[in-house]
Amino acid sequence: MKEACILIVDDQQSEVALVAEFLKGNGMTVTVVADGFKALAACKVRTPDIILLDLQMPIMSGTDVLNRLSQEEKTKNIPVVFLRPAEAKQVLGKEHEEYPILVKPLEPQDVLSLVKTVLRERSLKAELRKKEMQLKELTLTDAQTSCRNSRYLMEFLRSELSQCVRYSHPISVLVVEVDNSNDLQKFSTSAGTEPLVAQMAVVVGKGNRKADLLSRTGIAEFVIVLPFTNAEGAVEVAERVRTGVEQTTFNVGGKNERFSVSVGVCQFKPEMDTTGETLLSFARAAMYQAKEAGGNQTFVAE
Repeated sequence: MKEACILIVDDQQSEVALVAEFLKGNGMTVTVVADGFKALAACKVRTPDIILLDLQMPIMSGTDVLNRLSQEEKTKNIPVVFLRPAEAKQVLGKEHEEYPILVKPLEPQDVLSLVKTVLRERSLKAELRKKEMQLKELTLTDAQTSCRNSRYLMEFLRSELSQCVRYSHPISVLVVEVDNSNDLQKFSTSAGTEPLVAQMAVVVGKGNRKADLLSRTGIAEFVIVLPFTNAEGAVEVAERVRTGVEQTTFNVGGKNERFSVSVGVCQFKPEMDTTGETLLSFARAAMYQAKEAGGNQTFVAE
């Protein structure tokens, strides 16, 4: 575990010098500054794990410093412990009452105990946030392919279509599905060295840009969102996907098999809603038309 980095902010540095040395002796890195401006500058150089912040300082008070820290993404979550003289009458407002207070003169052991407690709480909160992010990631990801799922797709579309309307740039979607419905059962099993749907996802997503989104929306259906792409450009991508699948040999239960897909293409139009529902329905309708025409084709929604 790395050394904890402690920033002490107090204009009466003689009052915190002993505490600083005590914390250093307990394996912590300690920086002491005399005012709020130097504290803000120190945070830019190295983000501390915790700040011991004097409430009463000239020019910029402790709460002023905290308010400035709260406005920056890098520093808004740094734990803060306020330092207050025993005789001080200052009372924290409701917006700051959650912060712990140490009364001066400081007892080094009391400071160390509180610092360890606060750092432990911070570590637990960070671990909790990490687990929450991992859980959210799982709810937005298809387990078999690691592609995004329908839920993520709709959130992504709403965001991208809002930007599309605001800045007038094109966006298109492709709906891709395997042609032979008799083979769909193969996509819902894990037969073979790797699930067929996972193999298909690799082929369908090959060549996609970082800005593009590949999602799995059905047993053997994928949707590709192409920001900054008009219908003509989307057709080029669709044809690359279609021919890529057609030319690939897939391993299913130890046997080599070939598949084809039909692709529906639709570019967003101003009269469509910005939820993505209409855009997807038009692209999906074009895909079904491609299937009815014999499959292994790309159709563009009118």
